[in-house]
Amino acid sequence: MAINHTTIKEFDGWLTQIEGENLEFKTAKNSFNESKDLPDYCAALANEGGGKLILGVDPSRSVVGTKAFHETHNTLSHKLLSSLGIRIDVEELKHPKGRVLIFHVPPRPPGQTVKSTGKYHYPMRAGESLVEMDSMTLKTILNETMPDFSSKIVEGLSLSDMDETALENFKVRWVQKAGRQDYRDFTTEKMLRNIGIMSDDGINYAGLILFGRKEKIDRYLPGSEIIFEWRQAESKIAHDFRINWREPFFKIYNDIWSTINARNLRIPFQEGLFQREIFAYSEKPIREAVLNAVAHRDYNISTQSIFITASPEKFTIESPGGFLPGITPENVLYKREWRNRCIAETLEKAGLVERSGQGMDDIFEQTIREGKGLPDLSKSDNYSVRLIIPAQVKDRNFVLFLERITNEKQILLSFEEIYQLEVIREKQPVTKPGYKDKFLEYGIIEPVGKTRGRQYILSHRYYVLEGKTGLYTRLKGISREKQKELIIRHLMKNKKGIMKDFQDIFPELKPMDISNLLRELKKEGKIRHMGPRNTGYWELVKNT
Repeated sequence: MAINHTTIKEFDGWLTQIEGENLEFKTAKNSFNESKDLPDYCAALANEGGGKLILGVDPSRSVVGTKAFHETHNTLSHKLLSSLGIRIDVEELKHPKGRVLIFHVPPRPPGQTVKSTGKYHYPMRAGESLVEMDSMTLKTILNETMPDFSSKIVEGLSLSDMDETALENFKVRWVQKAGRQDYRDFTTEKMLRNIGIMSDDGINYAGLILFGRKEKIDRYLPGSEIIFEWRQAESKIAHDFRINWREPFFKIYNDIWSTINARNLRIPFQEGLFQREIFAYSEKPIREAVLNAVAHRDYNISTQSIFITASPEKFTIESPGGFLPGITPENVLYKREWRNRCIAETLEKAGLVERSGQGMDDIFEQTIREGKGLPDLSKSDNYSVRLIIPAQVKDRNFVLFLERITNEKQILLSFEEIYQLEVIREKQPVTKPGYKDKFLEYGIIEPVGKTRGRQYILSHRYYVLEGKTGLYTRLKGISREKQKELIIRHLMKNKKGIMKDFQDIFPELKPMDISNLLRELKKEGKIRHMGPRNTGYWELVKNT
């Protein structure tokens, strides 16, 4: 049901206004295209500051009424939310001259464009028509600065509303990180002013979230909450344990880890005569995931909390608000943006995070090094970021492989290199791995093929550890000499051969690979080509 209630007088006033970027009138007497025109016009209005799309008014500004979306207009708001990612209220107005539909379109968020699912990707107005947004306009929008919610002042919040335990926990870490013992003598006011939490205007939301007493968080920002649920099995509907924290973060950040760690599992595995173990939840990735959620969540969404679920299979943390503009699950490891900069800077002053990154590197690196595979962000959407960290070891031999290589070669592998090797492990074979030359030099990967189609797999040593030498042989393929032997045997039995014959013998090879084999045999004086280049055939040289 629409929440807008437009009066007839107010509507008639719109009819006298000049149609522009915030008003769009359409006759739509009988229908209006739901799949193309509707999302395009709504997206265009949102991209240009919001406005109203009105159906049932002709070009002369006369109300003619519309039959479009008769008895279905109540479903359109949900459909548009799903397709455009913004809430558009749809109002049916019973005007004396006919039924009118009003689409109340909000402005796009700062630094973001609304992508349409219609004819255009990013529509905008050009006179009375729609056009595709030009690159300059798109760039200008994406370069906009999103306001920092955590820097906003909380009216009525005072020094007496700060939690003493949270303040002391921060001060201890701040003194240690800065290496300044004189900070210990700072009053609360001097400390909060020094770190940008307090100004002459008052205390900001970062102060409330990180240091505010529980009753003040309950009053001003009840969505600033972290909920944790534990299940003995991932498939269980009911939780086995649940706790929620609506407290200043610097009071509870150690309690969160302790609560999760109390349900940690040791995963033992054998390495020769020695038994080793990996924990289901490693401290650094879990702490980084929580810090990332606190610094990045959208606190404007007051009806949702940071939600953590854990089981022996995986750890999942979901924070309200989608990725920032330009951030995707694919580039999150390389793009550096903060949604709540004042919170992030305060966490950095306490030595909990690095301003240069988001902590995602550490989460991915530790998880890969432990043989658990890649963390997953693919379940994120426009409304929340969901990070899934595997808890079970998928490939313990990958752990041993990396350790033995680095120990024997006396080398260090960066996060980017570890990540590339995990990609190769999961998606063998890979055509263009990063750091190829270094990996080849140290025998970490091996090439498959000799032409432009060459691919790369982990070295034979990994498959020995994995106990899958057969898989290695299949990925590597038979040796080049064996391939040549098959060609010779075919020509001995059949007297001659054409390219199609050889393609049947080597379906996994590209025509260029086969041609290279034939040229090598010709250069060795074992075969020769007879007849025209394209229609001839190959035969053995006598005495071969």
